Amino acid sequence: MSSILSSHERSVIQTLLEVHYSIRAIARFLKRSPTTIAYEIKRVSPYNAEIAKHLAKENRQRRGRRNCLTPEIAAFLNQHLGVYKWSPETAAHELGIAFKTIYNWIDDGLLSVGLSDLPDQGTRRKRSHDGRHRVFAHGRSIEQRPKSVALRQRLGHFEVDTMQSGKTRGDVLVTITERFSRQHIVRHVSGRNSHAVTPAIIQFFSGIKNAKSITVDHGREFAKYDTIETTLGLPMYFAHPYSPEERGSNEVLNRYVRRFIPKKRKIETVGTQELDQINHWINERPMKTLNWQSPRQVFLQHVVFS
Repeated sequence: MSSILSSHERSVIQTLLEVHYSIRAIARFLKRSPTTIAYEIKRVSPYNAEIAKHLAKENRQRRGRRNCLTPEIAAFLNQHLGVYKWSPETAAHELGIAFKTIYNWIDDGLLSVGLSDLPDQGTRRKRSHDGRHRVFAHGRSIEQRPKSVALRQRLGHFEVDTMQSGKTRGDVLVTITERFSRQHIVRHVSGRNSHAVTPAIIQFFSGIKNAKSITVDHGREFAKYDTIETTLGLPMYFAHPYSPEERGSNEVLNRYVRRFIPKKRKIETVGTQELDQINHWINERPMKTLNWQSPRQVFLQHVVFS
C-alpha cells in the first residue's frame, strides 16, 4: 500500500481525532501503520485535513534532484544557444551536464531561448530541393578521387559550395570546408556565376600551401574548374548530381550558417563584419566529432600558410 494518504483518509483522521481516537485506533480503522498516522498528525496542529493535504503536496514538489540552473548557467545557455547557435549537446559538454537537462529547461520555459533557436528547431526535417536545377556535366568525377580522402586522416582536402537567397538571383555566399578539421569559411561574392565565383576560390586557396584537392557539386558556378585547376595546381572533383552526402561536412555546416542567415534573407544585406563574426563563431565552437576541440584548433595544428 502506498504511504501517501488520500484526501478521504485525511478527512477520516480529522473526524476520529475530534472524537478522541488514539493514533493506534485510527491506524487500525484505516489499516495503516501507526507510524504513518503519527507522522501525518505531526504535519499540522491542530490537525486539519485540507491544510495537511496542501503541505504534503508542497513536500512532494520539493522532492527529487535539485535544479542546478543558476543565473550564470542560464546566461551562458541563452548566449551560446541563442546567439552563437550552439547545439544543446555542445553546450552540455562545456557545462558538464546532461544535454537532456537543457531540453527540459527549455520545455519548462526557464530559458529565454526556445526550440526555434535550436538546430532544425529541435527536430530533423528532410530538406527540399531549392529549385535551381543547376547541372554541369563536365569535370573530374568524384569516383576518381583517391579513396584515402574519405578517411579524413590528412588535412588539405576541401569541399566547396555556394548559398543563395531562396530562388532569387543576386549575390551568393561561397562556403569552403576542410574535411579533416571541419574548418568552415564563408565568403561573400557579388554574383552567382562562374565569373564571380572562380576568382574568390583562387584567392582563398592561393594562401593555403598544403591544399590537396577540392570537391564541388555540378553547379554552373564551377564551370571554370579548368582555370582553377591550372592556377592552383589542385585537382577538382565533382560529386554526383543531387548527392549532398558526398560533400557531407560542407552540407552540415551550411545548415549551421543558415541559422544566422535564413534563406529568406538577401545575401546583399550581409555585411563583412557580420560574416567575420559568423566565421569566428562557427570555427571556435567545440565539436563532438573532433573530440570536443574546435575546428580552428585542429586546423591550425596542421595547416601551412604560404
